[in-house]
Amino acid sequence: MYKDPIIEEVRKNREELFKMFDYDLGKFTKYIIEKQNENKDRLITKPFKKEVIDTKLIEC
Repeated sequence: MYKDPIIEEVRKNREELFKMFDYDLGKFTKYIIEKQNENKDRLITKPFKKEVIDTKLIEC
């Protein structure tokens, strides 16, 4: 089976990252939120776009 080096690197980095947080998703999420709050000026956000749904019935 072919091993893609990029996929292998992503998996390795993911493993190291989760190991830092003892495989606790709550700790990892808290860390990510803290980093986002520290770097708000570097985040790209989209304005909320309200979806309009046409409620007209189609007549046959």
